[in-house]
Amino acid sequence: MSRKEQIIEVAMKLFAEKGYHATTMQEIAEHSQLAKGSLYNYFKSKEEIVLSIFQYHYDQLFQQFARIASDRSLTAREKFLKQLSLQIEAFEQHKEIVQMHMGDHAQKVSEDVHALVLRIRSHLFDWYVQSLIDVYGERIRPFVLDCAIMLNGMLKEYLFFVLFEQKSFPFQRLAPFLIERLDALVDSLHHDIPLLSHDVQAEKTRALALIEEMMEEAGDHHIMELLKQLKTEIQQDDLRKAIVDAFLLYLQQSHMRQFVPALRAALAL
Repeated sequence: MSRKEQIIEVAMKLFAEKGYHATTMQEIAEHSQLAKGSLYNYFKSKEEIVLSIFQYHYDQLFQQFARIASDRSLTAREKFLKQLSLQIEAFEQHKEIVQMHMGDHAQKVSEDVHALVLRIRSHLFDWYVQSLIDVYGERIRPFVLDCAIMLNGMLKEYLFFVLFEQKSFPFQRLAPFLIERLDALVDSLHHDIPLLSHDVQAEKTRALALIEEMMEEAGDHHIMELLKQLKTEIQQDDLRKAIVDAFLLYLQQSHMRQFVPALRAALAL
């Protein structure tokens, strides 16, 4: 673990114990066994630490998601159950971080933190969309946005309840319970009409924005060239899904794999 990651871990614990606003840079420095001046060599402000915490926390989560997704011994349903359980476990371990993520807490820290949180929420939602298609197949595609919103709403309200009621809660039962509710929802939809549907152009714009974000983080000439080619392919009027799928398969094996579910969801692949 790097020195910067050690500081992030210390700050996460302090925010969990005392809250963001009550924690000072001096305390973070002392618990990191640094002089306060030395701490500023790593982070210019407490806001910058929060940005790094969110990025670090969710990078770790999405990397774990990707590892589970690559496990060929698991069915799509088993993968989704493990990934959803992992998200809930991360909440249980880092309630303060997730609480800052929810509601208007992030906006109260800074606009940069708020913008990052919105981007993370978007990635999580895209993951829900792709996971639901993987689990339930083509029959859910017309209803996938409705189902993803319902899943997100159910999960969010349970977590709000745990945060603000301060009661014990059987976290290990929540993921299987939610998936069983989804089974019933999906089975009830086949005679209905979706409330929401994919806007192809809007989703293509979303995919291109994701690629721009990936290009900023690529750090590898070969990956950068691949992303440029993928961007060119997506911009075509007639999307060649087989070619795009080949690009995504390669990216799935790279350090950019956490972005792939969001791209697949945006491109309806």
